[in-house]
Amino acid sequence: MSTELTTARILEVTERLMATTDDPDRITVRRIAAAAGVAVSAISYHFGSREALMVAAMARCYTRFNAERLNQLTAAVDAARPSPPPLDAVLTALLEPSVRWRYDPSSDYRVFLNFRAITRRSADPRLGQALAEEVDHLGLFLDVLARIAPHLTRAELGWRLHAALGIRDNVLRNRTRLVALAGTAIDPDDPARVLTELVAMTRCLFLAPAGGVGRSMRR
Repeated sequence: MSTELTTARILEVTERLMATTDDPDRITVRRIAAAAGVAVSAISYHFGSREALMVAAMARCYTRFNAERLNQLTAAVDAARPSPPPLDAVLTALLEPSVRWRYDPSSDYRVFLNFRAITRRSADPRLGQALAEEVDHLGLFLDVLARIAPHLTRAELGWRLHAALGIRDNVLRNRTRLVALAGTAIDPDDPARVLTELVAMTRCLFLAPAGGVGRSMRR
């Protein structure tokens, strides 16, 4: 097997194990090597360490996830051209893949959960830092949001986009507290309703205040 095929096979197997295993500690180098049909030494040779391999597998999954976001953003922009797309369409493009992956048992959402657990347990505080700083695709969202919300500076848009993703994380990962605070009148197990609520909550971050005077204009 060529180097390229070996690397691709190891990544494919690792990502599949991360997507289907509840405990990341069970994703051992030996298990990966056996499933990929390679020697254990091939993991170290091609990736250096188990953690580095996990980062590479997560990057592979994250690229695919972000492509779904950008496909939806492009569709929203094209549908509205030459005008800016509706704010809700942009927020849906940002948030819908997260909601769909979270609620679809056949998705690769568990890759994200396992990677998060791995980074928390790692002795290397820099593990996953490069992925966290990979925001080029979010910059494309900022470009579109700047057309929709010209009352906000680029920095203000960045803060609001970061906050929107934080709201998403809390809703999707902290169900226990959500139900304790809000009950189940809004069903937290209904992905369509969850997406509707997320878009509604994040929409207000980008709207102009009453009177049409933005914060940056009042300074």
